[in-house]
Amino acid sequence: MIIASTWLASLSGVRAQDNFKMLGEKEMRATVVGKDITDGSHWSIYVRPDGALIGAESGSRWTGTWNIQRNKLCMSNPGSKALDCYDVWMSGENISLRLKKDDDTFVGVIEKHKGN
Repeated sequence: MIIASTWLASLSGVRAQDNFKMLGEKEMRATVVGKDITDGSHWSIYVRPDGALIGAESGSRWTGTWNIQRNKLCMSNPGSKALDCYDVWMSGENISLRLKKDDDTFVGVIEKHKGN
């Protein structure tokens, strides 16, 4: 997946054992929708309430879509309509999107949306 492979290990100090809790659909909507998922400096994904994604990385922007299916956050890749579905794990403001239960390589933080 382009998103995960581009941003792997962006916050390498945050690991799965650091009190992460898997979110259900209601918690995802309350915690993630309308916010930015980011590494704080290189990339961000705005999860818009209308189902659109706005991504930015190193000066380039892309758009996509998202939805929640079976308690997983499903997001499209840049240039594709195919969706990859993730379990969403949180620890404080830290977020881990995992394709598999033990996967913790895509880690970022949740922040209030900073605008376009």
